[in-house]
Amino acid sequence: MNCLYCGAPVLINDVCSACGLKQEYLIKAWNTSLYYYNTGLEYARIRNLTGAEEALKAALRYNKANIDARNLLGLVYYETGQVFEALAEWVISSNYQPEENLAARYLKMVQGNQNKLSAFDQAAKKYNLTLHYAQQKNFDLALIQLKRVLNANPRFVKAYLVLALIYIQEGNLDKAKKALQRVLKIDKYQPQAHYYLEELSKNEKHYTSRSTGMEYDDRFDLKATDDEDTEEEELDEEENAKRKIREIIERGAAAEDIGGDQNLEVGSYQEIKYGKHNVLYLAAGLLIGIAAMFFLVMPARVRKISEENMDLKTSYSMELSDKNITIANLQDNNGKLQSNLDTLKQQMEMMAEENSAGSVNDTIMSGVQAYMEGKHQDAIAALGGIDLTDGNLSETTKNCIQTIVNGCSDELDTCRSAGMTAYGAENYQEAINQLQIFCNLKPEDAEARYNLAKAYENVGNVEAANRLYQDINTRFPDSDYVTTMYQ
Repeated sequence: MNCLYCGAPVLINDVCSACGLKQEYLIKAWNTSLYYYNTGLEYARIRNLTGAEEALKAALRYNKANIDARNLLGLVYYETGQVFEALAEWVISSNYQPEENLAARYLKMVQGNQNKLSAFDQAAKKYNLTLHYAQQKNFDLALIQLKRVLNANPRFVKAYLVLALIYIQEGNLDKAKKALQRVLKIDKYQPQAHYYLEELSKNEKHYTSRSTGMEYDDRFDLKATDDEDTEEEELDEEENAKRKIREIIERGAAAEDIGGDQNLEVGSYQEIKYGKHNVLYLAAGLLIGIAAMFFLVMPARVRKISEENMDLKTSYSMELSDKNITIANLQDNNGKLQSNLDTLKQQMEMMAEENSAGSVNDTIMSGVQAYMEGKHQDAIAALGGIDLTDGNLSETTKNCIQTIVNGCSDELDTCRSAGMTAYGAENYQEAINQLQIFCNLKPEDAEARYNLAKAYENVGNVEAANRLYQDINTRFPDSDYVTTMYQ
């Protein structure tokens, strides 16, 4: 039986030989993950996308390799407008299962349209800029950015929620309701949208009364009296208006008998000569046009340029930060390599002094030379035949070999894993080849030594197996691998 987590062979006590996890716990976690996946699938079918997202995240907490749950979570993210979160889930899913995975088709579908993907990227940046404007209470700019975001990504639930909050802040309740209803068409049980709609319903009378300037009360008699007084005042005003119109008409008719040199009475008229005012009208029009340009067109243009500059600064800052991190990592690795090389040079000089009577061991020197040239696999192959428990080795030699072992830990772990896998597949000779190198250079791993002894025993080399059993009993008396078989 192989481990559900890492694929390594499982020991008799139902514990993985590589990662040490009990299979009982892994099976329980797997079943729990499937339960949450089925729950998320049911939620998604009834368009409860928020509930589906929470259930699928729980499924992945119990089993991060649940491909179906991860693919469905990506679809939920995509449906709610979170495109890059969806892409991240599908990329992880493809890495877990490269073959026969629906995530590859989803990635091809989204990444195949670079223009649309770029539009989603710009929409995400503008959404972050909207949040910045909203925090500064600059709601006009926030609304402009939100409309651009929703034009590029019309299913972005978070953007609709922010849009509704801004409309509520400005007292535009009808538009806020429309934005929230749009959210509920995408995610039928979205909790924030339901909460905002409920609060709007509770306070609708308050907002309506504030916008109309009226106060609601139970004094119906007083309101009726006020209406009657208003009607009487309107009738009086109508009579006065009719009387004034009649007077104006009468004065206008009487003015026809007045000479051209006499003063006109009130109510008469004379032609206005517009020619002398043309220049003034033209100048006023030019001034109004210039003012409109400076106060309406130029601010919008300046804001657009500022936004583009801000986007450029953000992208340059991100690229510079990534490059600085890469440089720092390379410098750190270079420093570690240089330190290891210096240590090896000192140890080689000490080995040369200790072996002045004879010659330095060619095997060790070839391993050191390979390590210094960066050929870690060749260094492990050269030093794999040297047992660090050999009492004939000097401390300087052991220290030199140990330095190389510490720098080649990844290669040794690969060697151990290959040996364990070969042992589990009953390929005992390959297991001996791999585990003998590992056990020689890392003699403190009791489990690896035990599996090496079992491999020797299976190929008939009982003497080598007994030596290893005795070594385990002597150096690891409290481990689970103590045995009396060699006796």
